[in-house]
Amino acid sequence: MIRARRSVLYRLGTDLGSYAGARDIAVDVLLFDLEDSVSPADKAAARDRLVAAITRGGFAGQELLVRINGLDTPWGFADAQAVAGLPIDGVMLAKAEDAGAMLAVDRVLARAGAPATTGLWAMIETPRGVLAADAIAGSCRRMAGLAIGLGDLSRGLGGFRRAAPFRLPVLAALSTVLLAARAHGLAAIDSSFRDARDPLGFRAACLESRELGYDGKALTDPALAAIAEESFTPSAEEFAWADRVLAALEASDPGILPTLDGQLIEPGYADVARAIAAARAWRRPG
Repeated sequence: MIRARRSVLYRLGTDLGSYAGARDIAVDVLLFDLEDSVSPADKAAARDRLVAAITRGGFAGQELLVRINGLDTPWGFADAQAVAGLPIDGVMLAKAEDAGAMLAVDRVLARAGAPATTGLWAMIETPRGVLAADAIAGSCRRMAGLAIGLGDLSRGLGGFRRAAPFRLPVLAALSTVLLAARAHGLAAIDSSFRDARDPLGFRAACLESRELGYDGKALTDPALAAIAEESFTPSAEEFAWADRVLAALEASDPGILPTLDGQLIEPGYADVARAIAAARAWRRPG
């Protein structure tokens, strides 16, 4: 079953209330942040707050991810060790730039007791990270997904991140990260939208992201979650097409290439149809 990752909501490490309130928010993924949203002076306290909140439990079925600081910072190792034993689905390394960093986090998690089911994610947000995306995606068995962060990346490119669709200046980076994820069978999450007060712009960005092939989009305002989930959920027409493809496959004789409306159903189309059909099981948590 393909897991829904249409809406990925950041919960900021500076605000204990954001952790407590997250339990009842209907999103696919909760991403707790210990990196950019936390000042250096508050890193240790924020980590303790997060550990306490997740240990307390009570979440409504959301996938739980924690974004940790890099191991080249004063806080990264402690972050990885602290979250290794928590009931979470994955750990995301901020500003991932090479396969070695992912392997290092993998080793820390394993030594600290993280189960094999705890996935490892990479946040790609620098030019070096984009160029190393393929190596990062294939770095270790624990890898589960790639996420792209366009705010830092745009600054690294010397450009300006606009809150508009058709992001031509960063289209190459978006495609590179997506290709790396798909080449290794990983999930791919698009960057957050700059202006949470612009739901129409957010919808356009979500639809653009889905057309590129991303699984979902990060967001900072839970009010936008429904827009993301609607945008990344197959339409009624797509479900109908998938049903026809699968029915044609079921009715085809062994050894004879199946067709639909006179066109050959290639294996890739069959895989797409199965993925669309599986998406019927997606439901908003809660």
